[in-house]
Amino acid sequence: MIRVIAGIAGGMKLKTIDSDSTKPTLDRVKEAMFSMIYNWFPCENVLDLFSGNGSLGIEALSRGACRAVMNDKSKACCSVIKENLSHTGFSKKVDVYSKDFSELISVMRKEGRYFDLVLLDPPYGRGLIGETLCLLQKSGICGIPDKNGCRGDCIVVAEHSVQDDIKDCYGGFERLKCKKYGTVAVSVFILSRDKE
Repeated sequence: MIRVIAGIAGGMKLKTIDSDSTKPTLDRVKEAMFSMIYNWFPCENVLDLFSGNGSLGIEALSRGACRAVMNDKSKACCSVIKENLSHTGFSKKVDVYSKDFSELISVMRKEGRYFDLVLLDPPYGRGLIGETLCLLQKSGICGIPDKNGCRGDCIVVAEHSVQDDIKDCYGGFERLKCKKYGTVAVSVFILSRDKE
């Protein structure tokens, strides 16, 4: 059973996809993941690039995030995301897309969207964490501009296999911490305003 851990929707159960191609984040890992960035809340705009059933993005909204973009290239996943958003009452705060992650990043750039929290839970073992971080920096969508146009910092939380080769630095993204939970690891990266 997958549920929302904390916040205004805490305890609510979430639907999952019955598929070998998706792997919902375990509650204990999700709880640890958000504990690692608790001082980042409330944040403004969340980008959940490999959403699955939407569990991570919904957790961020439950803990006080203002808005979110959730994306999964699987239309079946997007259908479940929308059901979970309706169930938790967050539908009006979220735009749901069904695109390849690189295409979605390009769309966000063209639309002038900016994010201060990015959630990554891609398929393991494909090098997608590093590839995504590089695309995010090139796109310029990380860090929300203030009224003077100065960009704030952006945090990226990435779930991956402990066997994945994850570097401490990808362009301007620097890894702040990494914790292991059995076969799963969580890495937190930051893109500081002076790294853009």
